[in-house]
Amino acid sequence: MSNIQQTVAKTCNAQSANGAWVLLNVANGSLVLKGTGTSVTALQSAFGEDECNYALLTLRTTLQGIPDQPRNIFLSWKGPSTSAMTKVKGNQKAQEALNLLSPNHGQLEVLKRANFTERVILEKWGAGTG
Repeated sequence: MSNIQQTVAKTCNAQSANGAWVLLNVANGSLVLKGTGTSVTALQSAFGEDECNYALLTLRTTLQGIPDQPRNIFLSWKGPSTSAMTKVKGNQKAQEALNLLSPNHGQLEVLKRANFTERVILEKWGAGTG
């Protein structure tokens, strides 16, 4: 088990607090651990302006009438100042990131920091959003 997988297992699990996350960065053609944290706001700030990042975010929600159910959501981010070549290299690492940041219960691409809130994430991720 890699260092990243150990961090994911420790940070995003059934006992994790709401908002727990692990963030990876694509650097020199490799996925590297950029950081961990415990709030959606902190993750929003951690996304790099000129980076391709992948994250696993644990949110606790009510599912089928059962409260406090942890769900891990895989997120991808390409910063607004990211070069085209960096985006291509980032796309080449998407499957590897999915494999490392697992298990997950869904995937979302983050397009803007302004709309990156727990409410919006849960709306976009929720049942029937397809």
